[in-house]
Amino acid sequence: MGKLLELAKIPEPFEEGSVQVWLDESRVDQVLKAHFDENIPGGSKSSEFINETIDFIHTIAPLDQHKKVVDLGCGPGLYAQKLAKKGYEVVGVDFNPKSIEYARQEAAKEDLSIEYRNEDMTSIELESEFDVALLIYEIYSVFSPENRKKILNNIHRGLKPGGLVLLDVLSEHSYEKFETQFMWGLTRKDNPFSPKKHLSLYASVKYPDYVTLSKNLLVFDDGELVNYHYWNQHFTIESLQKEVNDSGFTIEKVYADVNGAEYQSDLDTFAVILKKK
Repeated sequence: MGKLLELAKIPEPFEEGSVQVWLDESRVDQVLKAHFDENIPGGSKSSEFINETIDFIHTIAPLDQHKKVVDLGCGPGLYAQKLAKKGYEVVGVDFNPKSIEYARQEAAKEDLSIEYRNEDMTSIELESEFDVALLIYEIYSVFSPENRKKILNNIHRGLKPGGLVLLDVLSEHSYEKFETQFMWGLTRKDNPFSPKKHLSLYASVKYPDYVTLSKNLLVFDDGELVNYHYWNQHFTIESLQKEVNDSGFTIEKVYADVNGAEYQSDLDTFAVILKKK
């Protein structure tokens, strides 16, 4: 009971849970499944949206000038495969070994020459070799300020002069909409975390400085306790501009999303093209 009470506490901003859902060996199959179901929270976008994004990347980074792409947080390679079929030289990076294993198998089936690396983007070593970096599906928003700086520095080092970054984040509008909740309940058959029967304690907490937390504490009948913290940093265009500028980038243009849709201030996300100074 003591451990349960300790894990149920409201944490300090960006404090880690007992395990990261993307690396939890007991739930790797559930995480991989989520990549292929747009109806699962955290799942991938629709095929139509992905195709629009690939076309947009081809528009802003034509092959004759931007041949080599690194896809950070590539998951099972949904974007990397399509970019490789367009003719790009792609390196996909993800710290989930299950997703990388799947991506490698799919690339082999399609006879695609994609380099997949099972690494952490906060510590990956890249050296002035890429024309474009992708960091999409609001991945950047889940990291602490310290780790975001590490990621931007790694990307900056890995890009050629004038290299581009396609990046999307959660907006201040999504922060204003975020509701504080505390709920509990027994598992459902379609539970995204585990098919095993368990009690789920959920909290959504709003912090100052545009930070939010979705916290899931799973209590299994065998006594196992699993505590996931899903943090998000929400941005204004101005706050993101300052953050990327400090790491050697400028914002070239702002969009509604990574498919190139026109920016609107009342959306939950926005996307930017960054350029290495």
